[in-house]
Amino acid sequence: MQLKSARGVQQDDVWVAADALIAQGLRPTIERVRQHLGRGSPNTVSPMLEAWFATLGPRLGVSGTEKDMPGLPATVQSSAAKLWEIALSQARQDVESSFAKDRETLAAERAAVELQASTLTQQEAVLVERLAAADRAHEVSQKQISALENQLRYLQTILAERDNKIAEVQARLSTVEQQREAERQAFDEKSKHHVEERLRSDERALANERRLMAEIDRERQELKRAKAQATELQQRALDATNALETRTNELTQRLRNTDEELRIAHQALAAANERAEELRALLNAQADTNADVLKQLQAMMAVQTRPPAVTQFKRRNKSKTKDQINSNKTSS
Repeated sequence: MQLKSARGVQQDDVWVAADALIAQGLRPTIERVRQHLGRGSPNTVSPMLEAWFATLGPRLGVSGTEKDMPGLPATVQSSAAKLWEIALSQARQDVESSFAKDRETLAAERAAVELQASTLTQQEAVLVERLAAADRAHEVSQKQISALENQLRYLQTILAERDNKIAEVQARLSTVEQQREAERQAFDEKSKHHVEERLRSDERALANERRLMAEIDRERQELKRAKAQATELQQRALDATNALETRTNELTQRLRNTDEELRIAHQALAAANERAEELRALLNAQADTNADVLKQLQAMMAVQTRPPAVTQFKRRNKSKTKDQINSNKTSS
């Protein structure tokens, strides 16, 4: 049964890539097959490469049994079987190593995504309005592009109608020329049998020729005017196309500028948050310093207004209290 991938990598692609690597003298691995194909995930390529290895023995005529290799010596069959087992073991090791690297990469990416999600959740409310404005601008630009495309299709329709008219004029001109040639042939045939009527026939032919030439000249003039109109329509279509491309480029640049403004706003918001945290820490440190200074001033004022005995008593109590507080801090 042929293995298929939902992302476009087929079993035949993997097998062809593995055969190409063998032809180059390289051992087919998952990474080498992916590099050769230019696409495909390890989980997709791995079972297909295993299936290729499973068919390699019969394809080489070394399936590991005497029935698959009639006429070969037992030593040759044994060596081929050992080589086959070594190749399978190495392939399994490559697959397991690739899976381990993929799992580590996925774990790192998951952690980074979770960190980004926690940061973006705080910024989402600020970006909603700007994103909405960008969406509205994009919608307006899409409407303008649609209008220009409709105008271009209209001009293309007019140009096609003009081309059809030119083709009709050319067909009519060809018909006139054919009629003229037929009349000339009829005139030549009649001139052989009616010599006397030749002058009158010449006059009629000349009149017909003048009439035909006048009609041809009118058709040519009409064709010339049609070509001029077609050229004008082509130029108008080209101008409309250039205007559409210019407008599309302008709108694309505006969208890029909007994205750049959003990125700058993100960076400014992050810097403001960091600055606010630094200021908050500085304020807390200053508040603690001011509290300590206030306590020291109050203690000095209390010492200056009390008797010496009481002051000495309070100092001893304060010293004991500080020692107790330090002891509690040390124990905690």
